[in-house]
Amino acid sequence: MNTALNEQPELSLSFYSYGCILRKREGDSISEYPVDPQQVALMLATKVSFDTGLLDPSILAMRQDGAKQTIVGFRKRCKTGIWLEGSETALRLPLPDLVMIRTTIDNKAPQYRVYALKGRPTTLDVELFNCPLPNVFNSGSICWGTVKQVEADGLKSNSLAADWSVLLGSPFGNHALHNKSKSEPSDIRKLLVALEKRNARLYPRRDLISAQTSLAQAIGYES
Repeated sequence: MNTALNEQPELSLSFYSYGCILRKREGDSISEYPVDPQQVALMLATKVSFDTGLLDPSILAMRQDGAKQTIVGFRKRCKTGIWLEGSETALRLPLPDLVMIRTTIDNKAPQYRVYALKGRPTTLDVELFNCPLPNVFNSGSICWGTVKQVEADGLKSNSLAADWSVLLGSPFGNHALHNKSKSEPSDIRKLLVALEKRNARLYPRRDLISAQTSLAQAIGYES
């Protein structure tokens, strides 16, 4: 206790009639810096707030942890036009329910993960499945290649509409084709082509392969 009471502060702020002085101790030396009293008052009065603004109905969750923001978006199963690299026409086929997780930190490039679902989740412990699309790894991360991603202004939005548009509107190549389908485990493109040929109405959810993780774990609520 005596040691703690006798310890000299490493940083101190002193107020005088003529202004404020910040003192910084480094060993036996002390450096002094003038400080604007208005800036001190402003910092002490600062109120931390978080405002989501208007949320898109497809947004499942938002999480703010300091400068790190995570947005979780849901895309209901529906028929979708997608392009396979090398093809001049788009395939029109059903895709399962999908979830996209976008994480941004300050002005750095966003990080994405995309998974399949068997219905709109009502709890965070719902099981996730490998996304049955090329260029999406089984970890959920995306191989963008040379695809131009969402502009900085678009990342300020709480909606993931632009992100979905970029992902599904770009040609899919020959990366990350394996372990996406029980019936076509070596190349998910074979199943996608077959679904269009037979004019399938719904994506076969029983064909999905578990990603061995939950939504809570993917977001970071659980380790």
